[in-house]
Amino acid sequence: MSTQSRNVWIKQDDPKLVSAKHKDIFEDILEDRRHSSDLRYSARSRDVPRFHLNKPRTPHQIKDHVLKSDRVQYAVEQMCQETQLPRAEVLAQASSVVDEMAHNLRDGAIRGLAYFLMKVLKKLYQRIYVNEEGIEKVRSMIHEYPVLLMPTHRSYMDFLLMSYVFYHYELPLPVIAAAMDFMGMQFFGWLLRNCGAFYIRRSFGDDQLYWAVFTEYVQTQICNGDSPIEFYVEGTRSRTSKTYTPKFGMLSAALEPYFKSQIPDIMVIPVSISYDRVLEESLYAYELLGGLLKARKILEEDFGNVHIYFGEPVSIRKFSDGRVDRSKHSLAPRYIVSLTQEEQDLIRLLGHHVVLVHQHNMVISPWSMVAAVLMQSQQGVTVRELIREVDWVKRLASNLGAYIDWPVNESAETIIRASLALHPNIVSVTPDDVVQLLQVAPPAVQGRVAKQQVQHFTVMQNAAQHIMLSLYRNHIIHVFVRPAMLALSINSCRQDQLSLDDLYQKYAFLESVLCRDFVFIPGHTKQDFEHTLATLAHIGAVVVEAGAVAIKKSTNKTTTFLSQMFEPFLVGYWLMCQFLLSSRMQVSAKPLARTQKSLTKEMQALCARLLQEETIHHHEVLSLDMANNCLHALYHMGGVGKEKRDGVVYMYPNVARLSAITEQLGTYTEVPPLPAVSINLHTKTVTVNAKL
Repeated sequence: MSTQSRNVWIKQDDPKLVSAKHKDIFEDILEDRRHSSDLRYSARSRDVPRFHLNKPRTPHQIKDHVLKSDRVQYAVEQMCQETQLPRAEVLAQASSVVDEMAHNLRDGAIRGLAYFLMKVLKKLYQRIYVNEEGIEKVRSMIHEYPVLLMPTHRSYMDFLLMSYVFYHYELPLPVIAAAMDFMGMQFFGWLLRNCGAFYIRRSFGDDQLYWAVFTEYVQTQICNGDSPIEFYVEGTRSRTSKTYTPKFGMLSAALEPYFKSQIPDIMVIPVSISYDRVLEESLYAYELLGGLLKARKILEEDFGNVHIYFGEPVSIRKFSDGRVDRSKHSLAPRYIVSLTQEEQDLIRLLGHHVVLVHQHNMVISPWSMVAAVLMQSQQGVTVRELIREVDWVKRLASNLGAYIDWPVNESAETIIRASLALHPNIVSVTPDDVVQLLQVAPPAVQGRVAKQQVQHFTVMQNAAQHIMLSLYRNHIIHVFVRPAMLALSINSCRQDQLSLDDLYQKYAFLESVLCRDFVFIPGHTKQDFEHTLATLAHIGAVVVEAGAVAIKKSTNKTTTFLSQMFEPFLVGYWLMCQFLLSSRMQVSAKPLARTQKSLTKEMQALCARLLQEETIHHHEVLSLDMANNCLHALYHMGGVGKEKRDGVVYMYPNVARLSAITEQLGTYTEVPPLPAVSINLHTKTVTVNAKL
């Protein structure tokens, strides 16, 4: 995947050069399905490889093993002692948890889903591309090792596509860790359970019985190699199309058998799933705006291509070599959860490694680059200008290591116009050949109050269009985040030179600020900084002379483009800081603490008002996801404190530290002029201070 694609994004196939089924390293697995019987396909016999130490078990036998395991029996005894409940009652609770959680993998349901999926996928997508080399590695690994599949999670379609790929290539269907939300869907929840989904709660809290049942359920299937286990290391689907920071609960449970020498190795396989068009794009935009508007029902539309890339398998034995000492567990029972600090550090490192591999293997579509340009051309841009700018972004992204899905046998204009045509719900091309974001007309109403509501409605509708566009810009934003942190530091410098030490300090500050919106490996800041600086210097975007950056020579189209791409994040964070600093004071002169939800909603209302008044112009600042990420980052930087009352977490600003962060943030980009007056947010008044 390190080399640029040779023959990609096929629109019209020249049989002398390439078949319709293959391109570059990918195979289209829908092609054959369009020319043969779906019923025969779903009813065919399957000869799947199995883990060589596997002892076949039914779903019922797996559940029975979990309940009789030492781990669950120990948890039952502990709970009986703590609660004084009779053993039979606690065992009944454990049995209920297993029944709620367990899959019921059945061949008939799998074949039914295969038939149903064929009909759906052929209607939705032009092609589904899979890298064949990765599949062959999976096939060989399944026979020799327990396998953990860790796909990206950008859409509800992810787990359906993964199951379809494994069915297509005659591999054992994975069992999938799914959220409880799906279990509540009547027929769909039942179908998923019978096709391998096992349901887990999003949070276990201090429920030790649930932890024991969950851990044993996962680990017994890993140790016996019943099926590959699939879960999302990001924890939940990304509503922003950015990569989320990894979660470690499931990963810890899955790797514990290796640390305790129950199995000699586990193979982790990162899978990157890239969409030309995301099925839930409208839904995500409205979710990020707080569900204020209902997403329209998805009709039969063209959702382009999907690329599924199976990355290089990671051997836990090799990954942990020299980092952990498994002999430390030799004196304790295996069912006692007690991972060492070194093992916990390794799990965190592995989680970050997997998500960065996800990003590296993502296939960047032309539309992602179109979206990146349009986000900086909100007043409209001609198709001719768009083609020129997208071609420039493509070269920049390629130089920074991105895998671009770009055909060599089509003109740039053909590619760009096809991308625009694939997203008619977001953009339109005027008769003058100008590309514009679609505007949604507000409803016709009368009265003063109603007009205020219409203004708010219009802001949110326009924001939904911008946020849908940003979802696709975010497909490529990880390529630019580290170079952009250097670019922001350089473009905001007022001197002729900036020493490398000062540049590093500025870079490190921005990494701390953006640590929730983007993924950085803890402890790798200096290494990332040096690599990024060397890359930008190599492509001529940054000029280093005598141990310092030459500012004038380094202020160019590249650094300006990168700075403008990330400006909405810095403006949004700065506004949140200003909003927190304007918090009402209690009688004790301490800032009033509020819940995170109330803070983000009030912040959103303030931003909506500032957009109405055209004080700011970045609709992305309305995103609740950005606001939540900002609060988390500020908490870790000491700018925000937390306190718990009656089980509810409240947040409040640490004024001195927050003021320093706010002032530093304001040096990286042009911030809006905020008057030191009260701003009416329809239902309440918030005072925003212009000065610290």
